[in-house]
Amino acid sequence: MYFRTIALATLLGAAPVADAAEVTLNFRLVTTDTNSTVLPVTNGGGRTVAARDAVGVAVFEDGRLALKRFVYTEDATQTEGDAHGYSTYTFENGDSFTASFDAHWGAEGLQGTYQVLSGTGAYEGATGTGSFGTTTFPWEGANRYDGAFTLEVPGT
Repeated sequence: MYFRTIALATLLGAAPVADAAEVTLNFRLVTTDTNSTVLPVTNGGGRTVAARDAVGVAVFEDGRLALKRFVYTEDATQTEGDAHGYSTYTFENGDSFTASFDAHWGAEGLQGTYQVLSGTGAYEGATGTGSFGTTTFPWEGANRYDGAFTLEVPGT
């Protein structure tokens, strides 16, 4: 009897599931590292391992701006490397989403992918993926990227 009561209460009290809309967010991004610890690999032939803290500003296709704060690790040589990290994009109204990322850079430039983990405000419950990349590095100490997110946003 107890189980039936719980099951009935759960069914009667369950909120309807809202539809999710697919949203594509294209952006341009400029970033710079704010704190880095780089360690050489002993007998690693020039390989280093780094932990970095960084910030940037993303300009989205619809004109909105977002502050990007991110942390990442990097395993690299002078000519190529791999990175893994976490980024949070916060828009001027306070809405935000956080994504993990993996990237590889080498002679062909830098390419990476995102996996959206969480969100707040308009991005509460969002899931999705993204990509970013560049083939040019126009400034010393800063990087420019082009990218896009494809998000499933509940209730939109």
